[in-house]
Amino acid sequence: MSLILYHYWRSSASWRVRWAIELKKIPCDYRAVDLLQGAEKKAEYLAHNPSGYVPCLIAGDFQLGESMAILEWLEEKYPTHPLLGAISNERAKIRQVAETINSGIQPLQNLDVLKKFSPDKEEQKKWVQHWIQRGMSVVESLLLASGNQKTKFCFGDSPSLADLCLIPQCHAARRFEVDLSAFPRCNSIFEHALSTEACIKSSPEAWQP
Repeated sequence: MSLILYHYWRSSASWRVRWAIELKKIPCDYRAVDLLQGAEKKAEYLAHNPSGYVPCLIAGDFQLGESMAILEWLEEKYPTHPLLGAISNERAKIRQVAETINSGIQPLQNLDVLKKFSPDKEEQKKWVQHWIQRGMSVVESLLLASGNQKTKFCFGDSPSLADLCLIPQCHAARRFEVDLSAFPRCNSIFEHALSTEACIKSSPEAWQP
């Protein structure tokens, strides 16, 4: 079954899914949605994903939005390179880290939220920095408490769902001028991930128009 992924090159939610597809070696047709031009609000795209957000996955007649739902679907359909642990407690901890980012940081840095919050770019940046710093502090604490401080990724030596959320968020943190040295465990995972093939191929730099 051929997959189609509608995505935006700099979207952290899109990067999560691109990375999973790379890790699982799934054939996919990528279609860019230009958020700066408002392409996500046009009827053609809304027919696929009524929320008007990216990413959106198409598999035949099946259409699915929301990156976490897409990642869970991919995990079930394509079990190669599992993104969740074998033990239920570890799976829950992986999901906790992922959702701390997905629910507590990433939505608050979206373009729609920033525009609604303030038209002033400096005020927008301060807003984003606050929520990134708060959320990253939580993630740092969770990772330090996990007992996996010496692994290459959050919960082992290969990427999990937690890493697929963390690395794009670290990338966004740099873009918003948040000092990652305050989060050494997160930063070390980020630096390692940026040297791996699947991460590089799915990164914004690889898809920048």
